[in-house]
Amino acid sequence: MKYLTILLLIAGAIACSSSEQVINETLEEAKENFQTESKNLPSNLSLESLRTQLSDAYTYRDNKIPEAFNRVKVEEKVERDLYEGYRIQIYSGQSVIAADTLAANFRVWADSTVVGYQPDTYTFFRTPYYRVHVGDFHERERAISFSNIVKRYFKDAWVVYDRVNPASVPADTAVIETQ
Repeated sequence: MKYLTILLLIAGAIACSSSEQVINETLEEAKENFQTESKNLPSNLSLESLRTQLSDAYTYRDNKIPEAFNRVKVEEKVERDLYEGYRIQIYSGQSVIAADTLAANFRVWADSTVVGYQPDTYTFFRTPYYRVHVGDFHERERAISFSNIVKRYFKDAWVVYDRVNPASVPADTAVIETQ
């Protein structure tokens, strides 16, 4: 048993030793040896231009895309939710009577004043207030231009983001103005 332990220690020491002899060269000697070996190529080819440095690992890579893929490029259309849009809020308060009265007043005013668009009115309760929204618009700019018309009569009107009724949205070519 004693000999077996010694034999295993000797085998472990031999197994952990290096298989090749270590050569202590300086950096200059290594460069000289490299340059002399590259000059002695049998075909007299210079391989220096094909070698890369660690610092330029990605500079020589050029991912070429085949022309067939470039020709098939199709412009993606942004899918739009038709129920997202803007409305004009003309009232926000705790009185349901005031909300209904203001909605009725707006319908009368819009029927007699607004030309090119017939806005719908929406009265609803969202805690803690009753609110009156008018109109349906997909673009914020169109909602702002309509709110400028509404503000002439309803001073507290402002544009809000809301769910809209796509059937009530005015056409892009519709010109909304007052009489």
